[in-house]
Amino acid sequence: MMSYYSRAILKSLPGRRFWIPALLCSISLQHSVATAGTKNPKEIVKKVEKTYKQLKSLQADFTQEFKWELAGETQTVQGTLYLQDGNKYRIETDSQEIVTDGTTVWTFSKKSEQVIIDVLETSDENPMPKNLLFKYSEEYKPIFVAEEEIDGHKTYLLNLVPKDEEPFIKSMRIWVDTDDWFTRKIEQVDINDNVNTYMVANIQKNVKLDASIFSFEVLPGYEVVDMRAGQ
Repeated sequence: MMSYYSRAILKSLPGRRFWIPALLCSISLQHSVATAGTKNPKEIVKKVEKTYKQLKSLQADFTQEFKWELAGETQTVQGTLYLQDGNKYRIETDSQEIVTDGTTVWTFSKKSEQVIIDVLETSDENPMPKNLLFKYSEEYKPIFVAEEEIDGHKTYLLNLVPKDEEPFIKSMRIWVDTDDWFTRKIEQVDINDNVNTYMVANIQKNVKLDASIFSFEVLPGYEVVDMRAGQ
């Protein structure tokens, strides 16, 4: 099943599954320096997940590159993510806004001035931004690969092997910052050999976000498509 934001962003490329993370957020309140002993992949994942439990809010910029294997096309999306209380988030790009208060989600196309309203749902194929970057231990077995530098940040590169025998994401790699335990980069390959790559920058942790950020006002003249009817 394709999510509300997948359908909206890739409307011009049917059949794709495209996740915006929210790209995107595994943040820490602690800035301890990693030691050689931290290279244990399970310990690295625990530190990443611990940062999520301490996270109150987040603002960050992201870049997502999607390579569609069947069509031989590549699409890049850049934007800003706001995250609060886990399930509340707002994603802004040049072409659209995706907003949820944790229950309802609004997907707004700036070009067509169309708003799609739906019930917030998640699945293994369409995780919440927080789950995409924070939760690894339940669905994946981590394997330490190497130390690499990402945009000036020292990171640990891990391969994540799905525990599911028939996973939609057949392979996944993450680059975890050794200083603040933030996931700086994610690379996913799905069963159709499509590749999603996410990069996160300009991270602001535990910033004060106005409640209005996680609501959407439908202005007069907007076309409204309400997907909640009959649910």
